[in-house]
Amino acid sequence: MLVAAPDLVNVLAIDDDMAGPVLTVKQQVLEALERHISSDTSNDDFGGLVMARSHTDSARHFAKEHDMYGPIQKLITFIADQVVLEASRVNGCKSVRRLLRFNEKADRKPVGSDDDKRPDVTLTLSLPPDSTLHDSDAKTIYSSDDDKKDAHPDYGDMLCVIEAKPDKSKQKDAFAQAYMYTRNIYACQHNRQFVWALTVCDSIWRICLFTHDNMFVSDELDLTRRDGQSALVDFVVRASFCDIYHLGYDPTIRYNSDIRKWQIDVFDNDIAEPKTLVIDSVLHNATRTTGRHTRCYIGIDPDSNERLLVKDAWAEETKKPEIIEGGGHRSTEAMAMDFERDEISLLKEVHEVLNNKGVLKGHYPELKYGGVVRQSPTSCHSSAMDTTYTAFAKIGEALHSDDIPYRIHKRLASAPIAESLRNLRSVDEYIVVMADVMMALWYIDDNCGILHRDISSNNIMFTRGDNGTVRGFLNDFDCAIKPSTDRKVRTTMTGTLPFMSISNLEAQDVPQTILNDLESCIYHMCWFGVEGVCSSHERGPADD
Repeated sequence: MLVAAPDLVNVLAIDDDMAGPVLTVKQQVLEALERHISSDTSNDDFGGLVMARSHTDSARHFAKEHDMYGPIQKLITFIADQVVLEASRVNGCKSVRRLLRFNEKADRKPVGSDDDKRPDVTLTLSLPPDSTLHDSDAKTIYSSDDDKKDAHPDYGDMLCVIEAKPDKSKQKDAFAQAYMYTRNIYACQHNRQFVWALTVCDSIWRICLFTHDNMFVSDELDLTRRDGQSALVDFVVRASFCDIYHLGYDPTIRYNSDIRKWQIDVFDNDIAEPKTLVIDSVLHNATRTTGRHTRCYIGIDPDSNERLLVKDAWAEETKKPEIIEGGGHRSTEAMAMDFERDEISLLKEVHEVLNNKGVLKGHYPELKYGGVVRQSPTSCHSSAMDTTYTAFAKIGEALHSDDIPYRIHKRLASAPIAESLRNLRSVDEYIVVMADVMMALWYIDDNCGILHRDISSNNIMFTRGDNGTVRGFLNDFDCAIKPSTDRKVRTTMTGTLPFMSISNLEAQDVPQTILNDLESCIYHMCWFGVEGVCSSHERGPADD
C-alpha cells in the first residue's frame, strides 16, 4: 500500500549531539549547490534536472531515459562530496560515517539477480579514508571506490536504486519498478530490514521507503526550486551521518572478517546479553517484497559447537501500542505479555510441560534461545525492542493508520535441525512422519492447550536417526495460539490455503479445535498422494 509521508526523511535520525553541526553542514552544502547551479557549468553537469522553465514550456527536459543517468549520478556525487568537504570545516562536526557512491555501469543486470530486470542507477556506500566505524556498523556494505569502479552493480551491497523516467506522468511506473527490485535486495543481503529508493520523473524527485507491508513516499521534490534542492540535500546529508540501522541494516547480523563468517545475535529474556552464533549456512532467505521476511540459518554455538536452527522474522501483531497523550505510545516492553501470538513463549511452555512428562522429545523445536530483537542505534539513549514503531517512528501520524500492520522483530534458535519431506525415501517413511506429527498435535493440545493452526508442506518435517529411521517433526509455531478455555471465540482464518479445514476456509462462526489441525493433516496426505512423497515419486508430464 502506498502511504504519503511528508516527514519520511526524518527516519534517518541524527544523534542529538550532532544535530546542530549537521544542520550547519546541510546549509553550507545547499549554498554550494546553489552557487554551482548558477554557474555556467551547471547545465553541462546536471542537465535538465535543476533547470527552471517557464510555465508555458511543456517540453520534457530529457528525450530518453538513458539521458538522465549521467546527470543523476553527477548531482548526487556533487552533493555527497560537498558533505565530506563541509563536514571537515564545521566546528564540532565528526567525520561522515559513509560516502554515497554510484556504480558507473547504469542500466545493467546486477550480480545476484534471478531475473532480467535492470535498475537504472544504483547507489552504494563507501568508507571514507579517515572514518572509524562503530562496532555496530555492518562493515561488509562498505567497499573502496576502486572495487566498484569497473564492476557490475551487485544486489549484495546496494543501498538503494534510482528509477528514472523522462515523463512526469510515469510516476506510478517508476514506483512499481523500484518496488520490484527490493525482492532481490532482501534476498542478497542477510542483514537488510527495509529498503530506500529514489524516483526521478523529469525534474521531480520522490524519496521512497519500502517496508514489510507498505511503500512510504515523500512529497514531490522539484529540483528546479530551492525547497526541492534543500530536501534532496537533507536526504544525502542524513544518509551520510545517521546510524546504519536507519538506513535499513540490522547491526545484530554482521560479517566477521577475522573468521570470514556472518554472525547473528539471538536474544532471550532469561539471559542478560545476547548469544552470538556463527552462521554456517543459509537455509532460507527473504525472497518476497512484503510480509514477515522470514530468514532461516544454521547457526553454530561457539561455546558448545552445537548446530542450531536460527529463525528470524517480523511477526505481525494484532494489538498495536496504545497511543497516549502527547503523541507517544505505550512501550513495546509493557505489551510483551499481551501478544496474542508469541511463538517463543508457546515453545517454551510446550518444552517445559512435555519435557516434564517425558514425551515427544525430538518431535518439536526445543528452544535454546529466543526473544524480541533489541537495537541500540546511537540516535537513541538506550536499547529498544525492534518493531515497526521503533524503526519508523519519525514518519509521524501516517504510521498509526489502521491499514498499516504493526510488526515485531523476533529471533529464535532451536534444535534439532529437521529436513524437508522431499528428502524422504519412501511412502512408508511419510506415513511414519504423519503419524508422529498427528500425535504431536494431539499431545500439545491435550497437555498445553495450544493449537498449531498452520499445517503445510514446509511445517511438517522429519529427522533421521543414526540407524536410518525417521521421526516426524512439527515445525513453525508462528501461527499457534492458546485459546481461552471455553474456546467460544472463533479466531481469524489462518493457515496455508490447500490444507485449511473446511470451517476455517469458509470462515464459519465456530470455534477452532484440534480437529481442525487433524483435518488439515488429512488434506496434506491427499496432496502428497497425488503429487508424490519425494522427488523420485513426483509425477512427470507422462502422468498427466
